[in-house]
Amino acid sequence: MTPLPTLPAANDPARVAEQYRTDRHLHTRIQTHRLYGVGRELEDQVDDLLALTGTEALLDVGSGPGHFPGRLHAAGHRGRLVGADLSDGMVQTAQGTYPEVEFVQAGADALPFEGETFEVLTARHMLYHVPSVPAALAEFRRVLRPGGRFLAVTNAARYMPELWEVVEAAARLEPALGPLAGTRGSVAAAFSETNGEAWVREAFGHAQLSFSDQSLIFSGPQPVLDYLASHHGWLTLNEDEQASGRVALKTVLEGRFRHGPWMVSKRTAFLVAGG
Repeated sequence: MTPLPTLPAANDPARVAEQYRTDRHLHTRIQTHRLYGVGRELEDQVDDLLALTGTEALLDVGSGPGHFPGRLHAAGHRGRLVGADLSDGMVQTAQGTYPEVEFVQAGADALPFEGETFEVLTARHMLYHVPSVPAALAEFRRVLRPGGRFLAVTNAARYMPELWEVVEAAARLEPALGPLAGTRGSVAAAFSETNGEAWVREAFGHAQLSFSDQSLIFSGPQPVLDYLASHHGWLTLNEDEQASGRVALKTVLEGRFRHGPWMVSKRTAFLVAGG
């Protein structure tokens, strides 16, 4: 069994609260993937893995601005749809955008529902922000009905390696970028396939791991800089550090764009249990 890591930046409660106080930074990352992504859509793969009939009671934990349950409702899902998020700002945004869906403010390890309430529970790109993944998974199993299905979506350990190689190279030019350079490692340490498969298997008795590979293709550095500026490691820097950090990042990125568009690969991991 993989031991719990010491609390890294990715799941430090104070930093997570600041990062997701509103949907501003998350929106930047979502838009980056939408505008520059190449390959099969993540939502299509999620739909294939869940194989919903449209009648299930479904809880989406870490629902953020509520796009996933909102999409399901718009597509005609008739079962109960609930989104839970620790951020009051996210819950308010979700409620305003998708009034037909039920949203609650709650942490992953303290869900305000009776046991065996839901047939499906999803945790999409959020378990690396939870201080104790085993505690959250135990809570997920508690609220799932017998035979219910669980799906976790997360970044694979080597997610967007080309991007983080740029950040690491820039950090050698400007050491202030150290907190940003540590982002990938802290996310992988908190929850990826390397430890997540064992945790899910321990909680549910089994786990099915699969991967999906896509890429991002950028034609210039600005969207890359915007994407990086949305990460918690960047937000820890003061204005002077951010200014010098941009200079270092631009210097390294110039080499990547010298011969045209630049491709960044990304691998997503899916962990399924139950059913």
